[in-house]
Amino acid sequence: MPPRNKVFDLPQEVREELNEKLVSSGFQGYEALAGWLGERGYNVSKSSVHRYGQDLQEEFEEAMGDVRKTTELARAMASDGEDESGHLIDATARIVQDQLLRISIAMRKAEEDPAKAAKQLGSVTKALADIGRVSLSQKKWAKELRVEVAREAAEKAETSMATQGMSREAIDAIKRDILGIA
Repeated sequence: MPPRNKVFDLPQEVREELNEKLVSSGFQGYEALAGWLGERGYNVSKSSVHRYGQDLQEEFEEAMGDVRKTTELARAMASDGEDESGHLIDATARIVQDQLLRISIAMRKAEEDPAKAAKQLGSVTKALADIGRVSLSQKKWAKELRVEVAREAAEKAETSMATQGMSREAIDAIKRDILGIA
């Protein structure tokens, strides 16, 4: 296994600033970035910055692709009308769950301090649980909404059928069908 890239040994704030410079430069100018780090007292080679930049670029492009997919999915679902059944929330939850799982795997690979990794993994686990609760709440709400709509439809049907002179037995049978009661 190759040694850990020296960029990962940089303080978090320096690495974040390097990330911003890499993204804003279009992932170019590695020699200048290595010089910039050297001016700040960090001895990191151009090759290390380049390897780090390539990995960051892959992650960045993958994340941007996911954002585009999510945006297109949201547009497609919104154009289908109201999202009463919660398909958009479910799709978003699945995407976020996928991203959180990727983050947890990356953290395990990158983090040398087990206590820090455990704390971060705890945050990811909490986020997954929160998404699960949102999804369950949405499903419960959708079910309650369907029941309410069925009740309203049954009441309107009952009124309409009664004014048309239908028998009470026929009205009750149709109401049971609308409400899904055996």
